[in-house]
Order: sequence, then C-alpha cells, then structure tokens
Amino acid sequence: MNIQHLRYALEVEKTGSISKAAENLYLNQPHLSKAIRDLEENIGITVFNRTSKGVVPTKKGSEFLVYARNIVSQVEEVENLYKHGESDSHNFNVSVPMACYVAQAFIEFVKDIAGSDNMCIHYHETNSIVAINSVTNHENNIAIIRYQTVYEKYFLQFLEERDLDVDPLWEFSYQLIMSIHNPLAMKKAINVSDLEDYIEITHGYLTIPSIPASKAREIRMNEGAKREIAVYERESQFMLLRNIHKTYMWASPTPASIMDTMPLIEKKCNMKNNKYKDVIICRKGYRMTSQEKLFVEKVRKEIEKLNNVD
Repeated sequence: MNIQHLRYALEVEKTGSISKAAENLYLNQPHLSKAIRDLEENIGITVFNRTSKGVVPTKKGSEFLVYARNIVSQVEEVENLYKHGESDSHNFNVSVPMACYVAQAFIEFVKDIAGSDNMCIHYHETNSIVAINSVTNHENNIAIIRYQTVYEKYFLQFLEERDLDVDPLWEFSYQLIMSIHNPLAMKKAINVSDLEDYIEITHGYLTIPSIPASKAREIRMNEGAKREIAVYERESQFMLLRNIHKTYMWASPTPASIMDTMPLIEKKCNMKNNKYKDVIICRKGYRMTSQEKLFVEKVRKEIEKLNNVD
C-alpha cells in the first residue's frame, strides 16, 4: 500500500471532487483517478462512489478512510520527529476554550521551548464544537473542550460518534469576574438575582451538540431577558470589565497573578447547573508528541495551583 495514495484518497474525501483534489495536489486528473483505482484494487474495496455531483465514500470506504487518516497522521509524526530533530524543532497546534488558566499554561509551555531554532505554534481559542471538528478533520491532533456537566451525555455521544478519546482535566464551578469598583464586589454573598441590574460579558461561544428540540426550548425559556454583550476576544472582555463597573463575566477559576494585574476580583455565586468540565480530546489511538505532552503537563500544573488555593 502506497502512503501517498492514502494522502490522495483523503484529499478526495475532503474536496468531494477528483478534479478539485487533483488541483490541490498539483496533479493532473487522470493521474489522480488512476491512483485511486490502484488503491481500490490493492485493498479490494470501492472507496468512492462516482456520482454526477462528485464523489462520496462508500460505507466500507468511510471505514477505510478513518484508518487511512490515522496511518498518515502517524507517518507524518515520525517524519517530523526525525527529519528536523525533536530536540530543536517544535510544531504545535491546539484549540482550547477561552480560559485564563489554559492561557497561563500556554505561556509556561512557550517559555520552555523559546530557545528552539525551529518553531511553528498555533494556539486557537474557540468553542467546543469547532475544537471537536478541528481534531476530527486532522487540523489539530489534540484540543481542550468545555461543557456543562448537565449536557455531558450529549458531548460524550458526539465525541464517540467521531471516534475521539476523552481524557478528563477537571470539574469546576464558574466564578464571577468583575471590577474591584463594581458595587457587587463589596458583597460577601452574591445571588443570581443580584445580577439582574448588571451587564453580562459573555464569551459568545455557547454550543451544545444534538440536544432535543424540547431541551432547546427549555433553555431559551429559562434564560429570559437579560443585558448581555457577547465578546470573542479576551483583552476586550477585560477592558469592558475594568472600565464599565456594572459589568460582570462568568469564567473558570482564574490565576491570582492575572486577576491582580487588572485589577479585577473573583466572586462566588450560587447558580443552578453551575458545574463544568474541561477535557482533552484526540483521535482514538493517537499518541501525543513530546510538545503536546509538555503542554498538557503545564495545564495540569495550573489546575493543581488553583485547587491548592481553594
């Protein structure tokens, strides 16, 4: 079996078109068509059905392509390891939730590899569905996702359907973050009803996979009317919190070193269904690189620090 043919098949699957795949691969179409036929003859199945609208994987073809992706990913990992030398080459790509403790871990991770002569790093803060798709589509090898525990079964089913492994990081309650000048900052105990006259800064990233329509209606009814500003970038969130003293934001526990520089304050608040989980996901059978292991180690150390504070 030719590894290059596997790469060709994956590109055909991605584009749904022999001609488009050939263009992306800088091949002529007859050559790519022949390579796909040779692959199918070699493995003894039809990988793609040719239709008037393009090509689509057969049932057996879809199963084969899952294995093909894993094989190509592992071959590329070995090539990167020995072609450039693992000790002084760092290629790292991860998707994560918008969480300060993860960002702090990322800073510590970069400190450890900053002396490398060869470095290519992509750090993407996004929602859980985008992160899941990035791993499924081999854009990332690992990701950290976040979900409310009340929706855990929907996420776990969604991940299982995509042949992804789950490694728990931690479970926590969201905290309120606000300016030290926010009137609520002086209260010893904050109730949800206290927030009614304040403006919530949201991440704008709430996503729940495959929830029933009845559950979606229930969520909308429970939310009710509120004052909200959806912001997708961390510094803008903090600027609003610092300068508009009637704003607040829900967030995972945040390192004191970050809070003290704002200056912001973290407050507890009793809220229904206020349990969240952050987990690491990767494709089944995937083995993390040394860089990915180092990053996860830094994340777990930040969690340990936060737990010790509590």
